[in-house]
Amino acid sequence: MDNEILIALGRLEGKVDALMTRQAVHDEVLERHDSRIRNLELSKSWMLGAAAAVSVIVSVVINAWSANG
Repeated sequence: MDNEILIALGRLEGKVDALMTRQAVHDEVLERHDSRIRNLELSKSWMLGAAAAVSVIVSVVINAWSANG
């Protein structure tokens, strides 16, 4: 009876170790995805800001040009 309990505990310990290893791998993957998404969001915000700035400059130039013409 004691041997069966020890064997069952050993199996559980092995399964817990495997789960902890998998969790560590998933944590690494999640951190990489988070970093990539953060970089994409940052580049998108820079592009939107640049597009807004260019549109303001073009608008001012067109208004100045049409006021002189």
